[in-house]
Amino acid sequence: MNTFNKIIDDLSTENRFGYYAPFFRVFICLYLIKDIIVTYRFTDLLYTGKSFLVSEPLPLLEYFNISSDILRDNFYIFLLLYIALIVLFLFGIGKRFTALTLFFCVELMQNMAWLTLNGGDNIIKFVILYFVFIDSYSRFSNKPISYKNEESKKLGNFLSNVAGYSICIHLCLIYFVSAMHKINSEVWFNGVATYYILGSERFRGTGLNLALIKNGFFVTLSTYGTILIELIFPFWIWFKKTRNVMIILAISLHMGIGLFMMLYDFQIIFVLLQGFFLTNKEWQTIVSKTMNFVSRYKLRLNAIIKTNPATSK
Repeated sequence: MNTFNKIIDDLSTENRFGYYAPFFRVFICLYLIKDIIVTYRFTDLLYTGKSFLVSEPLPLLEYFNISSDILRDNFYIFLLLYIALIVLFLFGIGKRFTALTLFFCVELMQNMAWLTLNGGDNIIKFVILYFVFIDSYSRFSNKPISYKNEESKKLGNFLSNVAGYSICIHLCLIYFVSAMHKINSEVWFNGVATYYILGSERFRGTGLNLALIKNGFFVTLSTYGTILIELIFPFWIWFKKTRNVMIILAISLHMGIGLFMMLYDFQIIFVLLQGFFLTNKEWQTIVSKTMNFVSRYKLRLNAIIKTNPATSK
């Protein structure tokens, strides 16, 4: 019991995701706006009453005995509301209520156009739900959350930390389940999955794909290496000595998939989700070193320009 109370007290002390969560909140909004822009020309085909998916029920509306046709017939009004919620969430207006409302709207948008979804869309929806509880308003917000007293602040920190760790655990489960499915797939188990994937015209992201699949060593290493990373990530990511190595391996894996398979959205989301495994102090150090590097670069550039004025023309 004392151990349990100690864990609760430890999670209530500070918001461990207070530094990185605001950056990811902004990313969520930009990602959703990007989706609206990309699919806007297909709005009638995907979302309105003219959609070829119009017969698909919307579970969230069906639960309240509301016909999905009502939403589709008035979709452009709903779209304006959806954009307004994204903007409110972007600037931290409405805090958790806005996040919860946005989650329901994203659920409706995705259900209406389920055929266009990918793995990134699925995880981003759950992340928005977790952000209902994460305090991400210390930055890029009209004002931070104000707590009535110290006890309410501790409760807010506890909920924020539990939700933040839930994102980490959710990501670990995705990797582990993916690894289990791969192990039970014949082409992955036999070490030749990369050959068929990179050889497919659908995933031919670079001119190197065909050359790489002719190399047996690369095919075997990339196939089993992918399984190994996904299999050990959920366990080794929690240890400080191996955490950075696992983050680098995961980022490398997703960057490789994005480069060779042209699956960009999915990979960007998973790369940025790695940031939740770093502490506030680690992020402060990274940002500080980055700013110092930029400052030194500017000073050197200015010195070069002053030494050789011709370079500035």
